[in-house]
Amino acid sequence: MNTTTANMPRVEIVGSFLPPEELENALSEKIRGNLSEEAYHAEEDRVIDRLIDREIEAGLEIVTDGEMRRKSWDRDFWEGFNGMSRERIDTGHIYQDDVVRHDLLRFTGRIEYNPGHPFFDKFTHMQKLTAGRAEVRQTIPSPGELYMRILTSSNGDISKLYESPGTLVDDIVEAYSKTIAEFYRRGCRHIQLDTGVWGRLSDPEFDRMLLMGGVNADEITDLLLTLINRSVADRPSDLEITMSIAADETRIPRWFDEKELTLLRKMLENVNADAFLLPFELSSPEDINVLRWLPAGKRAIIGIVDGSLPNVENIADILTAIDVATRYVPVSLLSISPSCGFKVTDRERQGLNYETQWGKIALLREAAAKYAETR
Repeated sequence: MNTTTANMPRVEIVGSFLPPEELENALSEKIRGNLSEEAYHAEEDRVIDRLIDREIEAGLEIVTDGEMRRKSWDRDFWEGFNGMSRERIDTGHIYQDDVVRHDLLRFTGRIEYNPGHPFFDKFTHMQKLTAGRAEVRQTIPSPGELYMRILTSSNGDISKLYESPGTLVDDIVEAYSKTIAEFYRRGCRHIQLDTGVWGRLSDPEFDRMLLMGGVNADEITDLLLTLINRSVADRPSDLEITMSIAADETRIPRWFDEKELTLLRKMLENVNADAFLLPFELSSPEDINVLRWLPAGKRAIIGIVDGSLPNVENIADILTAIDVATRYVPVSLLSISPSCGFKVTDRERQGLNYETQWGKIALLREAAAKYAETR
């Protein structure tokens, strides 16, 4: 039930949830050939139905399908465009000595909008399930993420992968713009652009990878800004665009690094988004002072509990983080969230299970209520 009041921050999620045991068992059975594709998708539907009910019961005002159908956080969406496909590689190595067993993007033509993109029907399914009880957020990888994937996979020479390198930016913008417009036509009012690029643009290892391809992180920043801003330029005024940044699921952006901070500040000040989901280390609340660069009227969603580990954070520390954030953002425009999605890669090593993720949400709700009690 929604109990948010005007003097407490909203609780939000990054998007993904760990699947329950029954869905994992169903996937195993499908892989073994004991369960049909249709039966497996029916199980996915049942799990998502229950997930959305539980999200609403947990007090979330904006819900997702938990990305339960997702096999890859980015490629699943991209291969829905016309002109893109996926190739399974089981031997050898790919760019920068990545491990084997990767799905590589392949192009059958120029990237184009697909009116039959599979994400559309998935969104419509979510919209029907909520039945007005909550708002639905559609999460998709940022257009800049797609450009960077092509750039790095081609060692900086886009012509190796893409037949029309001179039109790549325009092709991505058009495909994204039309896709966003169709989501809106179907009733979507919240779209989240996920990106790992902004959280690691000046990471030394990432810098090295870019430089090996002849790309300078400083020079690519303006292009990424252009890609994102052009892709959302024609959106209706009541469609909220949220920019979610992270280095990866277990690594927080290096807010302390002067070079990275310069690039992150440029993003905050110039990306045409309505809200920013920014992960922080709860032990370093001073990093939240970067919100001073957030333009007035923008929403801030601060990720301050670790979504990749089962440990229980201290509520006093969460309250301190909220206090720092409200120096720059009014509480009416502030949300608190996990630092990453719950669907982490190595959940066994990190100790997460299906119930611990709900404990994180309950902890955030408790902290938000305590904050309101003191105001």
